[in-house]
Amino acid sequence: MAIKKDFDMDLIFVTYNSSKWIRDCFASIRKQTYAKDKINVYVVDNASTDDTMEILKEEKAALEKEKIRCELIPAGSNLGFGKANNLGFEKGSSRIAAFLNIDTELEPDTLQELAAEIRADVTKKGNRFALWELRQFPYEHPKMYDPITHETTWCSGAAFAVRRDVYKKLGGFDPHLFMYAEDVDLSWRIRSYGYKLKYVPRAVIHHYSYTSAGEVKPVQYINSLINNLLLRYRFGGIVTIARGHMLFWHVLLHQSPFPKSRFMLLKRYLEHFKEIPYFLNKKGKVGKPGFRGNFLGFDYAPIRMGAFYENEFPKETPLVSIIVRTCGRPDVLRETLQSLRGQTYKNFEVMVVEDGEDTSGDMIRREFSDMNIRYQATGEKVGRSKAGNIAITNAKGKYINFLDDDDVFYADHIEVLVKTLERNPGKRAAYAFAFATPIVIQSRSPYRYKLKDYQGIHHQGFDKIMLCHHNYIPIECIMFEKSLFEEYGGLDESLDALEDWDLWVRYSMHTDYAWIEKTTSQYRIPYDQTIDAKRQKELDDALKVVREKHKGYAASLSAFDLCRLFEKIG
Repeated sequence: MAIKKDFDMDLIFVTYNSSKWIRDCFASIRKQTYAKDKINVYVVDNASTDDTMEILKEEKAALEKEKIRCELIPAGSNLGFGKANNLGFEKGSSRIAAFLNIDTELEPDTLQELAAEIRADVTKKGNRFALWELRQFPYEHPKMYDPITHETTWCSGAAFAVRRDVYKKLGGFDPHLFMYAEDVDLSWRIRSYGYKLKYVPRAVIHHYSYTSAGEVKPVQYINSLINNLLLRYRFGGIVTIARGHMLFWHVLLHQSPFPKSRFMLLKRYLEHFKEIPYFLNKKGKVGKPGFRGNFLGFDYAPIRMGAFYENEFPKETPLVSIIVRTCGRPDVLRETLQSLRGQTYKNFEVMVVEDGEDTSGDMIRREFSDMNIRYQATGEKVGRSKAGNIAITNAKGKYINFLDDDDVFYADHIEVLVKTLERNPGKRAAYAFAFATPIVIQSRSPYRYKLKDYQGIHHQGFDKIMLCHHNYIPIECIMFEKSLFEEYGGLDESLDALEDWDLWVRYSMHTDYAWIEKTTSQYRIPYDQTIDAKRQKELDDALKVVREKHKGYAASLSAFDLCRLFEKIG
């Protein structure tokens, strides 16, 4: 499916008493940097009773002045989300159709960034991406995605683009799902035909779905739970279905988030039984026989912390230096650099220091010439700590962040920490949370491994005494001012383990750390118990040395903190 540089794109909206959203949404379409004569807007109105249609007619004229084609489609009745979107889709003909909620606004470059990603994907030989999800502000959808490829298991219906031929092949949204979970159903059906889904973090929309963090919306609450059961009939076996009903009754008996919620939920539960035969009949709905969806309670993928963290772009964008220490394993390093290539924050340099001979230079020059990377090999082995100090010394950034060659960032890691530090000038370091990801290495060249689990264990708020007791900040989580290095030194070059912990404790004697309740990175640990035991022994040996050093830092603590410290470490 070849796509030229500029291609037609259909934007499909559904309205229902949506008058307060339309003007801002359509104004953002008119501000797009994407070729306006390639944008086609289709709006299906689900029989609004307010002045939605009058405003739509005004906005249609405004769009057409900008050479943006617009068609209004009165549905005559409330068709629901999926069925109405299908009607809008039928009116268009572009090879790419984007479905956007009407309570959204696009950044000026949203369609440009989306189109660039689609164009790159469909021109790669053998690439099977067919659905692309946009990033939502202020609340990013917290489901997991691959930080290297950005592949995901399902896409939010609030903002995504899809290949027309694939959507048509599947018959679009299932109209039996009136609202909620229809996007999961569509995503899984697309995957059942062998296609892939992708998250596009640089294509941003502002979605005004919630009036406040943690808001519970009755319609969403009821339909999400019941439709989860319906999807279990289509994409799960008998055990999955049984677990769904057990979860449902647990929620019904133990939760009541709004008045009459139990009555409404039970009523809808009794009604859903008549829909079971339809969802059990998978003929024509699921491509690959035996395809199974992933049910994690009432979620459909592992969740990163930070569902209601308020995302926004940093107002200032100072240079950031990412320090990557490596040692003779370019195949491992490659994935780390790929995760950096996908960052939403653009003003950063990568300082790669190889402890030993040059084994990664050719790979970096060949595959990452598009990035601002400075590479240096030490020649002789100097150790992890000295390699890190060499990189920091030569770094030009205002801020420093380590990312060792077997760790990866999610796309917003640098963006989130820069915004936090720029907003908290009294704090010279900031950290976000991380997943520990146990892996089984299957091949080192080429680098292949199997991810066994996500362990979201590193989510501790800042406490310098607790930090003295044990390290709860993985090395890649934290960003700090280079001025801390210039004033208080870098990694202790006599340490080859826990050197990062020692650094964090030392810096914490001179500044508090800001912390963000959002998962922005992964670091890998061995799943194999034998390897892990060897690694643990090295850490235990280093622990004794570092603990003694920490006692020497105590002079800078208050009497209260001093008591707390010695209660912890003796």
